[in-house]
Amino acid sequence: MSGLSSAAPAVKVIETKPFVKVIKIKDNLFIYDFGQNASMMPKLTVSGQKGAYVRMIPSELLGADGLVDRKSATQDGARPAWWQYTLAGSGIEHWKPKFFYQGARYLQVELFAAKPNGQLPKVTNIEDLIVHSSSTPVGKFSTSNTLFNQIYELVRWAQRSNMQSLMTDCPHREKMGWLEENQLNGPALRYNFDMSPLFRKTMSDMADAQLENGFIPNIAPEYFIAGSPELTNGFRNSTEWGSSFIIVPWQQYLFSGDISLLERYYERMKKYVAFLSSTAKANIIVTGLGDWYDIGPKPAWGSQLTPVSFTGTAIYYYDNLIMYNIARQLGKQADADAYRASSEQIRKSFNDKFYNATSGLYATGSNTTCALPLFLNIVEPQNKPKLLNALVDSIRKNNNSFNSGEVGYRFLLRALADGGYSDVVYDMNNQSDKPGYGYQIKKGATSLTEKWDAGVGDFGSQNHFMSGQINEWFFNDLIGISPDESGAGFRKIIIKPAFVSDLKWVKGSFKSISGDISCSWKRTDNAVELDISVPVNTSATIYLPSTRPELVKEGGLAVNKADGLSFLRAEADKFVYRAESGNYHFVIKDK
Repeated sequence: MSGLSSAAPAVKVIETKPFVKVIKIKDNLFIYDFGQNASMMPKLTVSGQKGAYVRMIPSELLGADGLVDRKSATQDGARPAWWQYTLAGSGIEHWKPKFFYQGARYLQVELFAAKPNGQLPKVTNIEDLIVHSSSTPVGKFSTSNTLFNQIYELVRWAQRSNMQSLMTDCPHREKMGWLEENQLNGPALRYNFDMSPLFRKTMSDMADAQLENGFIPNIAPEYFIAGSPELTNGFRNSTEWGSSFIIVPWQQYLFSGDISLLERYYERMKKYVAFLSSTAKANIIVTGLGDWYDIGPKPAWGSQLTPVSFTGTAIYYYDNLIMYNIARQLGKQADADAYRASSEQIRKSFNDKFYNATSGLYATGSNTTCALPLFLNIVEPQNKPKLLNALVDSIRKNNNSFNSGEVGYRFLLRALADGGYSDVVYDMNNQSDKPGYGYQIKKGATSLTEKWDAGVGDFGSQNHFMSGQINEWFFNDLIGISPDESGAGFRKIIIKPAFVSDLKWVKGSFKSISGDISCSWKRTDNAVELDISVPVNTSATIYLPSTRPELVKEGGLAVNKADGLSFLRAEADKFVYRAESGNYHFVIKDK
């Protein structure tokens, strides 16, 4: 026995929802609306004659005829799926399925008599059993912005619906373990749920799918290959997907402090990076899917605005940088030195190929081509301000809209927030007239959709968590809680809220492995009040938005006289303090 469990948390009925509306189409045909698109099973209460039966057809949407429309839950046309129960004729009967679940909001309920012209069964009730992983909820978020609260729930429902014995792409059409979502949404997921057990199982799935040459496929478990099995097929071999094998365990370490995944899979992780090295051309990755589903001139498909080699090579660089850090954690200095050198070689090759010194931009100048070099610090330090300003200007000039796909969007949010532009992130997402989260809600979505514009047709799932990275920003930046790499597992905490001017208040908490962390703030007439809870046996680095110490009080005392606080440094518009465990109430006056 290895001592490391790879079992996923049990999939259970987590919640039961009643129907919110029943529409009678005719005597034997009804539409049940449960008000929420989710991974579900029906619980049927029915009576009638022996041999009569009830058919329940799930769907995310209704068609123009008022009946269920399964186009969003299938591809290449609408394909059937249903549950069917045949009555025993024993009075009031209760039934629910044991295995098959679907992503759905609606049920089309069809009633059939045991014999022609016989009595139809009578449905007394149908309940919606929400089924998904029993991974423990750990995060709470709310704000004065109603739309942001709706967006948070929109994403969280998609996370829940796809959290099964693996993270699936959607709970109906494919139910596949497409891997890029695990790393791109890793922090967004971890702030909401304890993902450590499920991601341990995911690492086992990836290791099982790894080929002898080190390759990690886009899907794990790989019980399906989209297209050709050749490794020149981007649907099987895309660095942004396979690199979850490197990035997921590193994120697990940061959030939990647990090095067991790093130790267990280190040699296999080395093999994957070696595979990437063997297939790269002059340090440039040439195969992949790129910035999937970006917002280009054509209907969503592939990467329209950003070269495939751009995102692939950037993540290849990121892999080497992470391996450098992992090797250091594991005391493998020779490996660390090698990965440090290779990451620098990749960075140089990347800049040589993609950076335009005249324009100060990379490649095509899309949001993603600006964001990745900024977040990963690929861009030379002297060129960083111009690139960041260009990114901000591009979004502002485009009426605060963005064009990144699912691969680039996390890095877009992080590049802006880390660069001090959470106000831009706010404006990008505080709208509903352009493709994005608010637009999906305006179109009636109750869980995050596959396409930014909530489009249906082929590959238009209405329950896809792949672009849900905004929930990371809600916690990391609006609440302001993040792990400090020098004290992984939140033994050391960073508290750095973005006090976006249009928000009146933000409340949030996170149950870390080191204890419960909370941070809430609100505006008053001439001040910001900030309440922070730092758990026992931890410490926090707190960023306070002021340049005048006499305007900052904690617990009614001048901040420099408050217990538990040590001054660290002053930054351009902030004071930075170290806080011991305890509860703090700051009042930061405007003047």
